[in-house]
Amino acid sequence: MRPLKLTMSAFGPYAGVEIIDFEKLKDKNIFLITGPTGAGKTTIFDALSYALFGEASGSSRDKDSLRSDFALPETVTYIELEFGLRGKVYKITRFPQQERKKARGEGFVSKNSEAHLILPDGDIITKVNNVDEKISGILGINKNQFRQIVMLPQGEFRKLLEADSAEREGIFRKIFGTETFETIQRKLDEQKKSIYKKIEETKTKRDTHVKHIETGEDELLIKLVNAKDLNITEIINETIELIKKDERDSKEIDEEVKELRTSQEKVQKSIVEGEEINRKLKEKYDLEKQYELDLLRDEEYKQKQIQLEKGRRAREVKLVEDSLRERENNLKLKEIQYKGAEKKLKEAESNLLLWEKQLKEQEGKEGDRKKLADSINTLKNQQEKVKDYELKSSKIIELREELKNKDNYLKKVKLTIADEKNKLEKTNKDLLESQKAETEKEKLDKTVYEKELVLKDMRLLYKKTGEYIDTVDKHKEISKSFEEFEKKYIGYKNSYELLEDNFRRGQAGLLAKDLEEGIPCPVCGATNHPKLAQLIDGVPTEEKLKEVKVEFEKLREEREKKLQVLSDLNGIIKSSKELLLELKDKQKELLGELSSIAEKDMLNYLVNKGTKTSEELNVLKEDQVKLVKLIEKKGMLEDTIIKLGNSIKEKEDLLQVLEKEYTEFYGKVESEEKLLISIEKEIPQEIRSSNKLLLKIKELENALIGLENAYKKAQENYNKAKTDHASSLSDKSGKAKNVQEAIKEVEACQYGLDNKIKDTGFEDCNQYALFRMAEEEITLLEKDIVEYYQNLKSLKDRFEKARKDVEGLSEISLEKLKESLNDLKLQQQKLEEREKTIYSRVNNNRKALKEIQNIGQLIKDDEEKYSVVGELARVANGDNRERITFERYVLAAYFDEIIKAANIRLNKMAVGRFVLKRKEEKGKGRKQEGLELEVFDNYTGKSRHVKTLSGGESFKASLALALGLADVVQSYAGGISLDTMFVDEGFGTLDPESLDNAIQCLINLQKGGRLVGIISHVPELKERIDARLEITPAKEGSKAKFIV
Repeated sequence: MRPLKLTMSAFGPYAGVEIIDFEKLKDKNIFLITGPTGAGKTTIFDALSYALFGEASGSSRDKDSLRSDFALPETVTYIELEFGLRGKVYKITRFPQQERKKARGEGFVSKNSEAHLILPDGDIITKVNNVDEKISGILGINKNQFRQIVMLPQGEFRKLLEADSAEREGIFRKIFGTETFETIQRKLDEQKKSIYKKIEETKTKRDTHVKHIETGEDELLIKLVNAKDLNITEIINETIELIKKDERDSKEIDEEVKELRTSQEKVQKSIVEGEEINRKLKEKYDLEKQYELDLLRDEEYKQKQIQLEKGRRAREVKLVEDSLRERENNLKLKEIQYKGAEKKLKEAESNLLLWEKQLKEQEGKEGDRKKLADSINTLKNQQEKVKDYELKSSKIIELREELKNKDNYLKKVKLTIADEKNKLEKTNKDLLESQKAETEKEKLDKTVYEKELVLKDMRLLYKKTGEYIDTVDKHKEISKSFEEFEKKYIGYKNSYELLEDNFRRGQAGLLAKDLEEGIPCPVCGATNHPKLAQLIDGVPTEEKLKEVKVEFEKLREEREKKLQVLSDLNGIIKSSKELLLELKDKQKELLGELSSIAEKDMLNYLVNKGTKTSEELNVLKEDQVKLVKLIEKKGMLEDTIIKLGNSIKEKEDLLQVLEKEYTEFYGKVESEEKLLISIEKEIPQEIRSSNKLLLKIKELENALIGLENAYKKAQENYNKAKTDHASSLSDKSGKAKNVQEAIKEVEACQYGLDNKIKDTGFEDCNQYALFRMAEEEITLLEKDIVEYYQNLKSLKDRFEKARKDVEGLSEISLEKLKESLNDLKLQQQKLEEREKTIYSRVNNNRKALKEIQNIGQLIKDDEEKYSVVGELARVANGDNRERITFERYVLAAYFDEIIKAANIRLNKMAVGRFVLKRKEEKGKGRKQEGLELEVFDNYTGKSRHVKTLSGGESFKASLALALGLADVVQSYAGGISLDTMFVDEGFGTLDPESLDNAIQCLINLQKGGRLVGIISHVPELKERIDARLEITPAKEGSKAKFIV
């Protein structure tokens, strides 16, 4: 890419339109950009960067603050760049977001950022996102790569030289796009943790099934199941043995239960036989008692037989008595009928007098009936006139309603116009807010992104601090435990050494006991024994010594394991501490100095800071959502404004037509109302409608009909009353005769009853009443007597049979038999309960065993996976001999090529003194490394950190590194064509010789056809570089001019 022409309008210090034509340089490929501080030299870099990528060249300049403070309000801010690439010319124009003066009226309107790109074939690409995507495709690099290999802004390219491993990793990641390798690291670690978590969860599930094993009285299994560390193999084997034992026990119990059931059947048979004998003896005794009791009631039933005979004779008298009662009831009925006839006669006489009076009253109302008939005729003559009045009234109502509707519609249109004007005003305000929201959202998006990064780093620091505290606490706990164990170990060690010493001395005494002068010693072979070892008491046996030694070796191994654990924890604590220092240093700018805060206090500090930051982030995200909603409304608001404007114009035109129609119609309604008033004067108010008139006529007609009907009814009622009176008089006379006949019948029946009582043998009526019985009572008494004699005979027969059945039998005692049966059942119950317990245990343990074995296979499969994935995750995340991550390993390869390319130029600029090299020695602790840079000084023969370089040396190394990076990025970017490089400041720190060497390197670049632009205040550069772009500041804005 080679710039051909740059146009800046109201950009930075340039108030108007400023054009920089790079084609004026012709064959001069290196030029100097000069001018006073603040004149706008770096702004040219910003303009080039903004034209291509929509952002300024330096990290400290905001794309929304690029508009010139010198520019007039009507001057639009924009950047236009023509550039050549592979023989083709492209033209790109960008407008940053800005406030522009309204075309009509006062004030400003916010305009969003815009961009368009003209391709070599004439096609035009519009919209910011589309242009950004197309430019990246054309150039083949992104904005981060562009800053490293094309444009080296003031102070930016030194960052690469002085950055530490972590910072350099971030820079290279953006340039070379190695995020994929970091993702592989992270996913491997996540997969490792996931598998480990799954294994632990599965083990917990397996351990739960282990705890569900029913151990019974198996002490070994109880101990295994309740152990802290479960030995699954032993548990499975012991559980299998327990199941086998339970199955054997279950078979034995089955045999015992069968024997008990046989014994129960025998005892049960004896009980049944005894119960049968006892039942027969009791039955004989009960029948004998019952027969004796029934014999005692014989006299009672003889008296019942006499009562039955007299009851039957009284039944014959009862028939005559019933006939008398019937005649008496008939007499009472006749007397009631006579009294009713008397009452009915009195009512008939009263009605006759009432209706005679009513008839005379109706005959006196003849004048009223004639008057009503005359009024009806008069009203009927008014009907036509009332109909005419009604028609005109109805018409007036319709006219008034129509007039009211016109008035309401007129008001409605006026209200609608006013409402739409208010809506139009509000919508214009909303549109302005929506336009402002676009500007605010870009700023807010950046703030949210920065806050999220801060929160992520704080969470990582919190997590690592918590892990560090836990590890330290664990180390303290294990250290305390080790101190106690160490005392035990030392004590046991001393005891063992003393025992071993006693054993050796004891062995010497035993050998010396049998030695004689002149006989060779079996140990040393000497024949002279001047001082024999003495026998001592309490010498331990060899077996005892071996036993103690075994225990001592176990303690020693356990001690070594504990020491190894403490050593591992020390390593983890040390590396965690180093990592925490790194993280705290990274957070220093955001959270302040953290080194003075203790780790335990750090957690609360981070929670408070994190909570506050999270709350701030949530507020910012809520603001984001609100701004998005405002922005989304922009198009709809613009459409609404157009629609409302058109609608208001249409309604105002309609309003004029409606007002004219209303005035004309109002005059017509007034004329009709005057004509109606003249008609109202001729018709009474109460009959001014056909309905009211008809109702009045109907009312009078009904009144007339009522009077006529009342007269007719009075005549009919009087005639009926006369007839009812004559009928009632005749009925009373007949009822009196019936009463006399009934009295005679009662007297005759009473005489017949008295004669019947004497004929049946009763002394008088009272004796008859004593033996009088109903037919049902006679039947029941007769049945009772017969049943008594039948039962007595039956009891006698049954008693005789029972006496014969029990001859030779005696009562059996059942208590002992039942006790024996209960004992047998209790034994059976205990055995069955034990069998159920065993069955339940076997069934439960088989299920648990099956689950444990199945889960064990799952754990085995997952552990095989974990052994592979865990190792990959460990190595990829830097837990390896080189302490370097997978991504950093890839970046180190890129870095080696960059350093190699940089040293070619640094060798010339530094006259062979310095050589850049990647530091390969591992540092202290577990800190991740691999991208550290150092410089080898050929004068001293030693390597040192690049930060120890002087200002001039640092500039040469930075420039060499930047040029090396540019070469490597260009080679890895698919052979992209980058024919331009711009360098901002730094040459003032160089001595004349170094300056010559640096300039020569840049001249070598331009010899290859690359255009090189340099910003510098160094006078020597002006003397050595002919072509200059001079920037001149002024009150009305800066100006730029090429001097070639």
